[in-house]
Amino acid sequence: MGGPIANADTSSFERSPNLLVIGDFFSPTMTPLRLFVEHLVGSGCDARFAAGIADLAARSAEDGWFPELVIVCQHGSDEFAEPDVHGLIGLYPLARLVCAYGPWCASDGRTRDIWPLAVRVPVDAAAARIRRELDVLSGRRPPLPLTASRDEIFLFDNALD
Repeated sequence: MGGPIANADTSSFERSPNLLVIGDFFSPTMTPLRLFVEHLVGSGCDARFAAGIADLAARSAEDGWFPELVIVCQHGSDEFAEPDVHGLIGLYPLARLVCAYGPWCASDGRTRDIWPLAVRVPVDAAAARIRRELDVLSGRRPPLPLTASRDEIFLFDNALD
């Protein structure tokens, strides 16, 4: 079987990154993302899962575990409140962030500003974006800033590798 799983490469890392997945990861909408993340976990990523954003600060403070990559599964436009999103960014300021959104959120980039445009990606393109973020974590690619313009986002997602 081809697709995103066949192209997942974590072999160049000295160690696998800590991965945090937030939201309804097991919904049918998130199947392509789930398959890719399951491959990453099988490759050695230390993954943790949370239903929402609210309880993360207490959990991280308890055990000292912090993610290097945060993946959010968004199914509806107002599923996550703006203060929670800002809190998440402030809680893990050094983590790379990807918000994989489903089809009901496709117009959010024009009608809402809860998530920075630089972190939003359709669920079907999430595996490719996560690979690029893993390249950032391994030092093979410069990071896309949270404040990136649409042009910068396009170049990050479509640069020839």
